Amino acid sequence: MNFGESIKEEIFSKPLKENHCKKAFLAGIIRGSGVLFEAENGYGLSFKIAGERRAIIVADLIRETFGFDVREISVEEDRLNARDVFEISLTGEEARKVLLDLGIIKESREGTSVLGFFGEITDRECCFRAFLRGLFVVSGSCTVPGENSGEKTGYHLELCFSHSVSAELTAKELFKRNIKSNITRRKSDYVLYIKSADGIKDFIAALPAPVSVLKLTDIMIEREILNVSNRRKNCDLGNVNRQIEAQEKILAAINKIEKERGVDFLKPDLKATANARKKFADDTLSELAARLSITKSCLNHRLRKIAEIAEKL
Repeated sequence: MNFGESIKEEIFSKPLKENHCKKAFLAGIIRGSGVLFEAENGYGLSFKIAGERRAIIVADLIRETFGFDVREISVEEDRLNARDVFEISLTGEEARKVLLDLGIIKESREGTSVLGFFGEITDRECCFRAFLRGLFVVSGSCTVPGENSGEKTGYHLELCFSHSVSAELTAKELFKRNIKSNITRRKSDYVLYIKSADGIKDFIAALPAPVSVLKLTDIMIEREILNVSNRRKNCDLGNVNRQIEAQEKILAAINKIEKERGVDFLKPDLKATANARKKFADDTLSELAARLSITKSCLNHRLRKIAEIAEKL
């Protein structure tokens, strides 16, 4: 199970207690995947839920909230995700009741109109969170680093919408809660996405899904430890490479002096240093300084002098 699915499982594992939150959750589901159509007996409404257990939970919510059983459920196979998708359909007076009560449509003398994305159904903060949960379970996905072995996966959370207004209003509501997101077009969909780990954590906390927040926090800590370790390894490797380059340069300088004038040409302390550097070529500067019973600073000074002499020859 990927991280996005584990968030959805957590959402469905915690039943909503208040009736107004149940309505907001259903409104989020319908806004996220609902389709309005004309039926013989009036309004028609359908929406899809992946997974039998989740579909049963949603059908039970409809019965608890509106007092009638869902009579029409069809199933289609989702081969890509190896999970059946259940389509719940309502028609006639039942569809009308749901659409009106959830603030999705409004009837007036002028006719029927589809209302804006956010209304009284999300006025309470708890209801907005329930609404967001409904949106995520039908139109959301989330990936985190390390989910797919062999693939470089970053942090990515998204919600898919069929209309730009829905995506834009959701982004505005999230921004009010200090959650920054972006919107892009993908074929016929409008995709709201968050790519920062902290932004995704804030979004999951807003649902709320505390267990998933803790899991993500653990992933973020592990990634940071790994990144620090890699940076240190790269830094150590860089230091080793620089040391090797410096060592090769000083050995080349010593060889030049031997060829042009001989090491006896050097002052005693420089001669001793040059001979020791050649004899113990694998020593670090600290080790070589200890052999010569001098400080590392003094050794560096001598090596610089040898290099300067070689350049003048």
